[in-house]
Amino acid sequence: MLEAAFNSISQFLGELFKSLLSLIKVVIRGRHRTRLPARQLPVCSVLGNGPSLNESLTEHFDFIRRTEMVCVNNFAHADIFLRLKPQNYVISDPNYFVFTEQTTDRDDIRRTLSVFLEQVNWPMTLYVPHFAKGSYLLGQIERGNPQIKPVYFNYTVVSGFQRLTYWLYANGYGMPQAQTVIIAALTLMINRQFETIYLFGADTSWHEQIRLNDQNQLLIKQIHFYDKPSDVKHEPVYSDKFRQRTFSMASQFLSLHKVFRGYEVIRHYADSRGVTILNASAKSYIDAFERAQIANTVPSK
Repeated sequence: MLEAAFNSISQFLGELFKSLLSLIKVVIRGRHRTRLPARQLPVCSVLGNGPSLNESLTEHFDFIRRTEMVCVNNFAHADIFLRLKPQNYVISDPNYFVFTEQTTDRDDIRRTLSVFLEQVNWPMTLYVPHFAKGSYLLGQIERGNPQIKPVYFNYTVVSGFQRLTYWLYANGYGMPQAQTVIIAALTLMINRQFETIYLFGADTSWHEQIRLNDQNQLLIKQIHFYDKPSDVKHEPVYSDKFRQRTFSMASQFLSLHKVFRGYEVIRHYADSRGVTILNASAKSYIDAFERAQIANTVPSK
């Protein structure tokens, strides 16, 4: 009984400390409150870049097209991007926002920017963290394509007492830790108050592609739905900018823990807002959301 009381007090003090720290961060960054556009349809589809998305797009293309679509990061590399013409696009990879005209090692970012400037001929909202404002990438987009409207979201990670953190999420003052872009996208779409959010291409199966070489270097083969598997190889995952050390196995699995824990946080937050998230991915290790079988019928507008 004494131990239970001690644990309860310890948990309360821990949540109190996290809440106070979150409020301090919000005060510092409060002027960057997220303001989101109204939803266009009651149902949306968040499309991750996992390999299983190919199967989902083949079998459920019409269903997905009848929802409000959300794509992420390098989705624009796929030919089907131009067929889908998604209304929403979320980029949270910080490498996008330090990219400049002189950058030589990120052809993927250069390719995404080229598609945005030269081929997006429909209205599309681009969601990026507030620290992206003033970056070369956003400057190019704002000057080069009026069809793309940037929306800056406040990526201040807040935690603590649930009622407080949910209020901060809902009012655009903070977000849960977005270890993946999908967590950021789901948070934004929950706050746009969709009735149902379908999740596709969220394989979350990176652990299947982890290897360790004879030098104890951590290698990962990161395959996306738009890649040719034969072109993708296991590559070292470096933990320092000098590319001398790779992440340890412990740190890699800790990162995976944060991903799955983030989905649990999102599930509870969605429930509190009356939003249903259904995992319709053809393959997925995410257990936080109910699985969905897509019928042949399409959602009504």
